[in-house]
Amino acid sequence: MGVAAAAKAMQDKNLCGRVKVTGLGLPNEMRSYVLDGCAPQFALWSFVDLGYLTYYTAYMLATNAIKAEEGQAFIAGRMGKYTIARNPNGHGLRVVMGPFLVYDQSNLGAAE
Repeated sequence: MGVAAAAKAMQDKNLCGRVKVTGLGLPNEMRSYVLDGCAPQFALWSFVDLGYLTYYTAYMLATNAIKAEEGQAFIAGRMGKYTIARNPNGHGLRVVMGPFLVYDQSNLGAAE
């Protein structure tokens, strides 16, 4: 992960007091950088929520509860409302889960 490498470089050069790093990272790789303040926070998708949304969408498509069409809106259980959209690269459709889970010192232990 690039964010872990960037935080390590700042740590190695003793720049953590002047430069802060953030980005997408894995809790086990980012733990020491969060604890020493070099990367006060980082983000990651919730794998539980991603799996839930993926299953819910696939089930609804497989049972014909929704159609694989651009603009098709649906409720994905506890995750709420989603809409099927055209993929910006022009190939196919997608459902975007939404906000990242942000980790910092207050919730890093929960990622274990």
